[in-house]
Amino acid sequence: MFVAACLLDLNFVIDSSASIKGKDPGNWNITLQYVANVVRQFTIGPNDVQVAVVLFSDVATVEWGLTRYNDSASLINAILNVRYINSTTNLNDALYLTRTQVYAPGRGTRPNAVKVTVILTDGEDDVPEPGTPLTIENATLCKSEGIKLIVIGVSNDVDRVRLLQIVSSLTDYHAVDDFDSLTSVYVQSKLHLICFFRGPPTLGRPKEHY
Repeated sequence: MFVAACLLDLNFVIDSSASIKGKDPGNWNITLQYVANVVRQFTIGPNDVQVAVVLFSDVATVEWGLTRYNDSASLINAILNVRYINSTTNLNDALYLTRTQVYAPGRGTRPNAVKVTVILTDGEDDVPEPGTPLTIENATLCKSEGIKLIVIGVSNDVDRVRLLQIVSSLTDYHAVDDFDSLTSVYVQSKLHLICFFRGPPTLGRPKEHY
C-alpha cells in the first residue's frame, strides 16, 4: 500500500538500549528496517509526510527534526544508519523532547498536520529510576497537546500496564513476542486511517479499564 497526499508530522521514538542487541545482535537492524519499511509507504516532503526520529537509551536525543529530509531516499538512508547506543532506557526524556523540540513551534510542525509519535521499545524505562512517574507525566503532556502516541512493545520484558498508560487509546498499543514479529504490526495502515479519518485528539490517559 502506498499512501499519498497525507499531511502527517510523524515522529519515531526508538529504544536503543542494551537489551535490544542483548537479545540478539541482529535486532537493531531489524528495528531500523521496520521503521524504513513504514516510511516507504508514504510520500515524503513538506506538503505530505514529514518524519523525525528521537533516539533513547541512557540519554535521549533528537537525531533529526521534521524538516531535515524532504525525499524518501535520503530519509530511508538516514534511518538505516541510525547509531546504536547500548545503555539504559530513558523513555522519559524521549517523550519530553518529542513535545518540547520535535513538535515545538518553529521546528517544522504544521498547524493543519496530524501529529503522531510511534514508540518502539523492548523493556521497562528506568531513567532516572525504574517506574518513574515522569514518563507518564510527559506522555500525558504530549497527548494534551494533540500528539497521538502509538506504542509497539517487543517481548515480554515490557511493562504492558505502564505502556497502556502512555498510548492515546488502548488500540494504539501493539505487542509482539520478538523483533522478527515486527512485520506483523501494520502501523502504516493505522497511520493512513489517522491521516484521512481523524477525529479530535485523545487527551490524557485512556478511559477504558484494563
